[in-house]
Amino acid sequence: MTDNKTYTKKYQIIYADPPWSQTKGGLRKARPNQTKKLDYPTLSLEEIKNILSKLDGDVLFLWTIDKFLFEAQKIGEDLGYKLHSRIIWDKTNGIAPAFTIRFSKEYLLWFYKSPMLKINKDFSGKFRDVFSEKSTKHSKKPIYAYYLIESLYPNTKKIELFARNKREGWDSWGNEVESDIDLGVNNVR
Repeated sequence: MTDNKTYTKKYQIIYADPPWSQTKGGLRKARPNQTKKLDYPTLSLEEIKNILSKLDGDVLFLWTIDKFLFEAQKIGEDLGYKLHSRIIWDKTNGIAPAFTIRFSKEYLLWFYKSPMLKINKDFSGKFRDVFSEKSTKHSKKPIYAYYLIESLYPNTKKIELFARNKREGWDSWGNEVESDIDLGVNNVR
């Protein structure tokens, strides 16, 4: 990792799905070649914070899971953001660790820097803080999240960090896409 330089290209919206330091759950006899490692490299909390610190946005949307909920909130606050909402994605499916309760949600933390960037008034009160969309692929995020952000902030400069695909009207950075900016760190997921 390199210095904590903030890049001069200004984004109003930063949308990030960091590869939290996580492993797969229990191994199954039905999948003898499966390992506990994820299919992509993960990052420590400090590495995630370092990457997020390279951009200074008005709004940060940050994906996390239960295991890192409070750490993710602290990262956002350490970067000067205030938490506005914990949006919950009900994936309608999920894993059952230790064969107990099924984990079927992820959090999209919505942070802002004061004063809060004004939303599109046509969508004021139109979204709820819980939505359901079936999970389709490991770590692939719901289309609904893009719709929410694009509806609330239609005429803003947006970037997706740790992107897995390109989206029209957004810049992207990650090792699965051709990145639009160089953050001076290794491109991960």
